[in-house]
Amino acid sequence: MKNIFRAIIALITLSCCTPKNGVESQARVKSIKDMITKDKDTEIPSITYKEFLEKIYDFENDSAQKWTNKSGRPIVIDFYATWCAPCKKIAPKLQELSVEYMNVDFYKVDTQKEDRLAMAFNIQSVPTLMFIPKEGEPYLSLGYISKGEIRQIIKELVK
Repeated sequence: MKNIFRAIIALITLSCCTPKNGVESQARVKSIKDMITKDKDTEIPSITYKEFLEKIYDFENDSAQKWTNKSGRPIVIDFYATWCAPCKKIAPKLQELSVEYMNVDFYKVDTQKEDRLAMAFNIQSVPTLMFIPKEGEPYLSLGYISKGEIRQIIKELVK
């Protein structure tokens, strides 16, 4: 988000200082476009058990067992396995949606590496998507779902 904002400011600044031949400004605009493209190519970050407890919800120390989203932002978590074909199919769609919905945090969890986190939520099949609203209980979607279905759920999350 910060990089996109910086890119917009840079474009406005460059448009005010454009040389008459335009060659130099075209090179600058291209490098700004490259910056924005790199944002789109940034991979969804993985989250560990410890990071989940710190950033999202510390279920180990919540005696009331009342879900509280620490981040204050909607979250989508992709529980996946590296050998899973549907997981590989859904990953680029989630990446695209993470760029489209900058106000939603996206994470991924490799269930083989983070089996403790997967077990905490009784993840028994992959892909499983966890949708966590700003307030209220999270919900799970088991198996592959389309980009359109994911988008509809995210729209509900951000309401």
